[in-house]
Amino acid sequence: MARLKLVGLVMALASCGLAGGRSARCDMQPTTPQCTDWRNSLQPVWTTQEALCKTLGGTSVGGTFTANQTCPTTEMWGGCQARMADGSLQTNWYYKSDKYKTKESAQAECASAMSFVDPS
Repeated sequence: MARLKLVGLVMALASCGLAGGRSARCDMQPTTPQCTDWRNSLQPVWTTQEALCKTLGGTSVGGTFTANQTCPTTEMWGGCQARMADGSLQTNWYYKSDKYKTKESAQAECASAMSFVDPS
């Protein structure tokens, strides 16, 4: 009986967005061959990420925010990934383009606190 209650509680929390993670993205294509996504976030809203993406959208960088989606993997070299304080993952994905002609040129974008990962 206790097990059923625990399963019910987990399902209720998941339906409220309080268990498991949420995803969002800021896609800067086609202006910039980059897309940033946040995966497994437990935060209820994306206020900061959405505001930053909208600001980028008004510049030459470009940016379109979409909740509940991750970046498209077509023509992607890979990305620079870091685990955030809340356990979520932020990945800056880089795409094949004039700016990133090789996988190594995309890897060079990673800061010291980030690891390069293949498309996923």
